[in-house]
Amino acid sequence: MLSIIEYLSLYSKQTPVSKYHIMTKIISIKQQRPDRIAMILNKLEENGYINSINTSNTKFYTITEKGFDAYVKWINEFLVFVRDMNNENIA
Repeated sequence: MLSIIEYLSLYSKQTPVSKYHIMTKIISIKQQRPDRIAMILNKLEENGYINSINTSNTKFYTITEKGFDAYVKWINEFLVFVRDMNNENIA
């Protein structure tokens, strides 16, 4: 889930991204089944982290402000964790 949020945070601001693009470009989820990815995308959309745009051929996704804020929060928490781990190794 975080991989999808991260990818959309980095790439969907310029151009909406399709599920196929997500499945083929995010290395950490390439092994997931398409129905599992669809379920994750649906859950992210239901909770307001992403928006979808339906066309006649496919569905595209963009990150919402809420999704981007969640991504930034996750990155900040991860950085605090890494700093804490580094400080514990020094002491």
